[in-house]
Amino acid sequence: MNIKRNLLTAAVLAIGFAGAMPAMADGDTTVTTVTKTTGHHYVYYADHQIYYAPETKTYYWENDGAWKSGTELPSDRRTYVTTGGGVKLELNTAQPYERHEWVVKHYKDKHDGDEMRERDDD
Repeated sequence: MNIKRNLLTAAVLAIGFAGAMPAMADGDTTVTTVTKTTGHHYVYYADHQIYYAPETKTYYWENDGAWKSGTELPSDRRTYVTTGGGVKLELNTAQPYERHEWVVKHYKDKHDGDEMRERDDD
């Protein structure tokens, strides 16, 4: 009977220590998270200052000094994107108008149909 009690006590202690060991581990663990930011792809129609994001199927255009966005362009602007190809570019923003000044600076001489791919890593 004494042996059974000793074995039972040893088993309980072993289970207790096994459960406590992770809690006694080094608490200064450093976790590093790496986030890779990728650019956003757009087609820019320079002649009419329209952006199209193929991944989200979203258009961005300026109207009376304010930028608008939607899955469709206003009817009076639709022919601008169906009659010619735009310039493909990659920007580091989800709202292309935030980098519009940079785009205009780099693409002022590019017109619809010019094929060029560039990143805004400036």
